[in-house]
Amino acid sequence: MTKKVPRGTGVKALFASNLSRLRKEAGITQIALAKRTGLTHNFINDVENMKKWVSSETIQKLSEALDVEPMHFFVNNNLWKKPEDLKYLTIIGGIHKKVNKIFEECIIRETEETRDG
Repeated sequence: MTKKVPRGTGVKALFASNLSRLRKEAGITQIALAKRTGLTHNFINDVENMKKWVSSETIQKLSEALDVEPMHFFVNNNLWKKPEDLKYLTIIGGIHKKVNKIFEECIIRETEETRDG
């Protein structure tokens, strides 16, 4: 038997809260976010109100539309009280982007070398 998580807690609530906060910080409405992602306004509203959950593809669309790393949806803001803490999260996100780019370049190079060699 699985333990029922009270409404307003857990990963779904954290994601919903962060999505709403990040969207508002970006200064955009649910409708504008829906247009940027190709999702519907009703879906965005349902996610923010914990009525629906998201796929990994949707998380990617949302993170690109809000210009944040996917991990930002899963970070408890209570852990980041001081401005410098948020700065570190941004730095970590930047490092993550750079590492992913390096890996992508290595894979492309390896593929080209295998094809040519």
